[in-house]
Amino acid sequence: MVINETKRGKSVFYPAPDGLKLHAVDYGVRNDETLPVICLAGLSRNARDFARLAVHLAEDAAPPRRVICFDYRGRGLSDHDSDWTRYNILTEAEDVIAGLDEFGIDRATLIGTSRGGLIAMAIAAMRPGLLRAVILNDVGPVIGIESLLAIRAMLANPPEPKDWSEAIAIQKSLMGKAFPALNEED
Repeated sequence: MVINETKRGKSVFYPAPDGLKLHAVDYGVRNDETLPVICLAGLSRNARDFARLAVHLAEDAAPPRRVICFDYRGRGLSDHDSDWTRYNILTEAEDVIAGLDEFGIDRATLIGTSRGGLIAMAIAAMRPGLLRAVILNDVGPVIGIESLLAIRAMLANPPEPKDWSEAIAIQKSLMGKAFPALNEED
């Protein structure tokens, strides 16, 4: 395990079961009186999605808790896998479990957004004793074909903003109706 300190979290690199170098960010410190929170991002997202929540839970919540946010293979700071067949929920669940083993975590609360929720469900089937609570965000047991087609279309032709103002405008046009409480800073 290789650890690099950042302002608030520790950037940690660990080996996947197949040897690929994977990344996670570890916030806070172990607190035996609370369960650690494990954050699992969506398909094309990464650990940074949970930075604000992680800092809040690790520093401001009472009691504070340890929070670990994972980058899956090919995302964030994790290495790219040259074998496209290993980009699947089962392999990514095995990668997260390897990370939890590396961190010495045998019980946790998982927060899974979209694909992260599917990975949480796979972990529940693979290692049910690990999970004490699961929070599913933007996912459920059934995914409609319309949702899958929308994700496919967005990933196939992603917008390329010229600057931050244009990036904000694009996100508002694509996701504003689904996330009305978010402001421009968010």
